[in-house]
Amino acid sequence: MLKTEFHGSALSFEDQIRLLKSQGLIIKDEKKALRVLQNISYSRFKSYLVPLMEDRATHRFKQGATLEQAYALYGFDRRLRELIFHEMEKIEISIRAKMAYSSSSDDSGYWYMNPDHFRSKGEHREIMRHLTSEVQRSDNDAIKRFYLKYSNPLPPCWLALEATSMGTLASLYAAMKPGPLRVKIAVNYGVSDNVFISWLHHLVYIRNMCAHHNRLWNKTLSVPALVPDTHRGLFPEQQPDASEHIYLTLCIIKYLQNTVKPENTFAQRLKTLIHNYPVADPAFMGFPENWEEDPFWQ
Repeated sequence: MLKTEFHGSALSFEDQIRLLKSQGLIIKDEKKALRVLQNISYSRFKSYLVPLMEDRATHRFKQGATLEQAYALYGFDRRLRELIFHEMEKIEISIRAKMAYSSSSDDSGYWYMNPDHFRSKGEHREIMRHLTSEVQRSDNDAIKRFYLKYSNPLPPCWLALEATSMGTLASLYAAMKPGPLRVKIAVNYGVSDNVFISWLHHLVYIRNMCAHHNRLWNKTLSVPALVPDTHRGLFPEQQPDASEHIYLTLCIIKYLQNTVKPENTFAQRLKTLIHNYPVADPAFMGFPENWEEDPFWQ
């Protein structure tokens, strides 16, 4: 396709409102619409307007489509991100602990500095570069006390991994040689190491999307996660395009939470959120029909 160079200026907020009304969007309260556009921006808010359009080419809205419906979708998406981000904290802390202690019980706390545990010296060197930088920047009190007492260039893994980002943690695990150590960590969560690698990378991606307030509702995800074949009884059935939708992410979070905190209330809170926002059709997130009836979500 032949590309052209963009030339143009931003529409004023008032002109944005006039444009939306001319395209058929019902705006009952123009003062509220002005506040929404001034504080969210049209570029971000447009993602929640698109599902209300009858024709994306002409930007015509469906009969009866309102700005309030789009704003409700925006509110649902924000609360979905909050719910996921809250649950991710518990999962991330658990993964750090499992990686630190599963890998150190039969070896030195400095196993992570040994390139023999990794697929290549190049990968190990890159991991160590990130990990060292993160540890040195850390404001963790335990790490500070360690350096006051010991001369080691880095602390043992149970301290070092507390200072690493989730992305570095995922890369560290993925860079390990396939074998007993990698399997031992994944077994804590009842999945294979290959599934666990894909989950770690996927959750890092989702966590970053939440942190940067990116849309999750009706979003085609670009970092896939594997469905665990051997755990169909403990994991709900998925659509063929499951890896593209947030439903699979929510199933992974629930599955991991069942290990981290078996008495968790994630399913109830997710159901309540969806019921409170009927405008947010779960089908647009990859939810199958009658998903709530699956024993997994009971």
